[in-house]
Amino acid sequence: MKVSGKPIGEFRGKTIGMRIVEILENGMKTESTDQATGRLLGTDAEHIGTDWNVWRFPDKISGEGIGVITSKSGEIATYTASAFGKGTVGSSEVKLHGIINFRSSTSEWSSLDGSSFPVTYEVDSEDNIHWKIWEWKEKT
Repeated sequence: MKVSGKPIGEFRGKTIGMRIVEILENGMKTESTDQATGRLLGTDAEHIGTDWNVWRFPDKISGEGIGVITSKSGEIATYTASAFGKGTVGSSEVKLHGIINFRSSTSEWSSLDGSSFPVTYEVDSEDNIHWKIWEWKEKT
């Protein structure tokens, strides 16, 4: 997935927990929890989220996640996300592309309520995460 437009959110942090949920015929299902800091719509924010990923060997991944983003001023946004991509067997490295769906009724983030945006998500071999939320840009 190639995204166009500008990022409306960006977060960096760490995977703080991971476990194998299920062994599949040609892969596994994992669960991981991340904590991160960053910005959403220009506001400093903190994030905590949990993802469930199905790894299909050797390197295909599909996943879904849920999370909460909060600001020091009391803004709150929750989300669900779905993504697909590639990972490295024997490592926590992944690169995923997908869609994130928001719910928020707080003043600064109310424009996100009920909206979906493209998202890119990466984890390196040392469990550092980096993800971006992109605006939709119409082709003209």
